[in-house]
Amino acid sequence: MHIYKLFFLSFFLVILTSCKQYNNIEIIFEDGFIYSAQKDLITNLKSTNSKEGIKEILLNQDWIEDFKVVFRINGNVKINIITKIPLFIWNDKYYIDRKLNTFNFDKTDNYLIKVFCPSNQIEDASKLIKYINNTETLSKFSFNKLDFKYSSGWTLFFEDSLTIKFGKDISETRLNSFKQSLNYVYENNSIPSMIDLRYKDGVALNYGK
Repeated sequence: MHIYKLFFLSFFLVILTSCKQYNNIEIIFEDGFIYSAQKDLITNLKSTNSKEGIKEILLNQDWIEDFKVVFRINGNVKINIITKIPLFIWNDKYYIDRKLNTFNFDKTDNYLIKVFCPSNQIEDASKLIKYINNTETLSKFSFNKLDFKYSSGWTLFFEDSLTIKFGKDISETRLNSFKQSLNYVYENNSIPSMIDLRYKDGVALNYGK
């Protein structure tokens, strides 16, 4: 299973009626319904009575990538919203997307992996998670946490208690060792409790409890 939930690009349409001076406000979420914050947006827009108010509310949503508002002559309003798609949850406080944009975590986890690291390690975390998401073999495993410590580097945690230690180096060589190691244990149906990739001349598999 991937470490993030796939968000299919499907329209999610909401039509608000009797919105003060507007007959209808039509909201199209072009990436579907992802965040609980989208419900709050709908509630806030329903009580808005000005063009400036609508735009201000939209500009204050840090999860919105882009939007377009059309005010029609008949009193209707159409809003198209493109949503930032999160890649992981950072320190249980923020979402991080593929462009490394940071925005508030609204407790909608969508099966995203949780990453715990200082801000100067976010790029490496993104690199590792993108690699996992784009590698077919790795999608057979379920990961739920990625943790960084200055003393030991990166550790990836699986839902079935397996841990993988990367150290501080997220190089292409180490990523290849990561993939080959998981291929090996998967094909042999022998999952260790730990895979240690920190050795220069090989990989250590620990089958202890």
